[in-house]
Amino acid sequence: MAGKRRISRQYYEEPRGFRDGPPPRLARERSISPRRFEGELSSRRDEIRRIRDDNQHLVDEIVGLRQGMSHLKEDLYSSSQAIPKLRAEKELESRELTQRNLKLEAELRSLEPHRQDALQLRSEAGMLQSLRQELTEKVQGLTKEVEHRNSEKQRIPAMVAERDGLRQELIRARY
Repeated sequence: MAGKRRISRQYYEEPRGFRDGPPPRLARERSISPRRFEGELSSRRDEIRRIRDDNQHLVDEIVGLRQGMSHLKEDLYSSSQAIPKLRAEKELESRELTQRNLKLEAELRSLEPHRQDALQLRSEAGMLQSLRQELTEKVQGLTKEVEHRNSEKQRIPAMVAERDGLRQELIRARY
């Protein structure tokens, strides 16, 4: 607690001094002990070293950023030089694709009559296929009939021989 014309201890015992303004008048009049003065001087030197190291670190960082920025500017420049080339290549490729597309469309239009012919031929081929199947079935039926008649034809000599035998028996039986 401070008495009359006295300041509280916190003002003159703070190692970094008065940051918010000048110290009260009474504190300035008081002399600082050499040990305390040396401690304060040492702490300020340490703070100055720390600030100097921080500043050096910031300077190094700024130099690195500037170098990085120059590299980025070079990259940006080379990229900006490459972009028109890429656009020209894309435009050329697009034109080639468009021309190719137009050629294909023209070919399709020229093939449209052939397409109609192909569809008509396909339907005719289907009809011919069904006709072929019908004729195959008829041929198979006729083949079976021919086989049946051939088998009957092979039995004819036996039947003729049997008939001749019966006729001779009939003639003998009449006499």
